Amino acid sequence: MPIPSEAAQLALFAPYCGGLSRQADLQRALRLLAQRSLKGERPLQGGRVHRFTLCWQGARSPLELCSCQLCFPDIQALTYTFDVSTHQLVDWLMDWPEFGGQGDLPNRFWKWLLLGSEESVCG
Repeated sequence: MPIPSEAAQLALFAPYCGGLSRQADLQRALRLLAQRSLKGERPLQGGRVHRFTLCWQGARSPLELCSCQLCFPDIQALTYTFDVSTHQLVDWLMDWPEFGGQGDLPNRFWKWLLLGSEESVCG
């Protein structure tokens, strides 16, 4: 099945991710979504960081479940696997830094991952 055009994806995801009020962030997040992975760094106290890699599969439509894997290269035994709706993943990706480099996922992602918060929604 072909990948929908950027305009079609924008129309599909906008209702779940704040409408068009964050259109530029949504467009950038949809481009990241197509990459199926990203690498980042989670800042820690004392200027240290945890490097991470987030990979996903099956991300095509907003309500489709997306299988994700979060790995920490410096901590071989630590891997999280989880499923989330694709619009939720896109919402987290909307806060990824615009200008490349090693970014970080938003705090609400880490809260959801570690505490199981159900409050994480788009917008």
